[in-house]
Amino acid sequence: MTYKIDLHVHTAASLDGLSSLEELSTAARAAGLDAIAVTDHNLCTPVPQRLNGVLLIPGCEVSTRQGHITGLFLEEPLDLEGLRKDGLPQGGAAIEEIHRRGGVAVLAHPYQSPGAAPEGFAFRPDCVEGANARAALKVREANEKAAALARTWGLPAVGGSDAHSRHEVGNAYTQIEAGGLTLPELKAAILAGDCVPVLVRNTSHLRKGLSQFAQRRRKGGLKNLAVGAAYVAYCAGKDILR
Repeated sequence: MTYKIDLHVHTAASLDGLSSLEELSTAARAAGLDAIAVTDHNLCTPVPQRLNGVLLIPGCEVSTRQGHITGLFLEEPLDLEGLRKDGLPQGGAAIEEIHRRGGVAVLAHPYQSPGAAPEGFAFRPDCVEGANARAALKVREANEKAAALARTWGLPAVGGSDAHSRHEVGNAYTQIEAGGLTLPELKAAILAGDCVPVLVRNTSHLRKGLSQFAQRRRKGGLKNLAVGAAYVAYCAGKDILR
């Protein structure tokens, strides 16, 4: 069977998230997705097995010194406190912790930032995110370079929207060939490489601006609100000019 899975979604539990799990699962169903992975920033958000007919994959996006690594299919929460006891962890340490918790480690949007050079990393994840709907906001060819990196390393490439609101769910996803819609079967299919990243559309700059505004609003203070509002206006302008 062929399944459509968005492997990178943030809820309002992330500081820059805007939508509830209820809203995200409803949006996923409307987009024709079979499952979504909940990957809040440095937070293992508890999820039910299914919601609104959509399978939910427990995950976490871990910030490391080498960028972001998502842990998918986690069987138990990561020891984030231990990982971050000396500040941002090394990417290899994050991958080891993800594996200890039964998860799959994905190098997320590796070329999202200008000047990124993940090809020089000493560690290897299980997969590379070859399609991310936000990756091209700063680096136009970010997804193409990520897909090429996966081929160079001989690793599966996956896709996810990196949604921070319900409006972004399904902008990118992973097409998976699996025996059934269960966590073990989907996990095995990805590790076997029976998956293809799909980019439906790039997320707008405005959507990123709104999520950044949410983060600054939660931090509080007039300065944060002013900076956040200015960034939203800047992002809206970028969309008009591109």
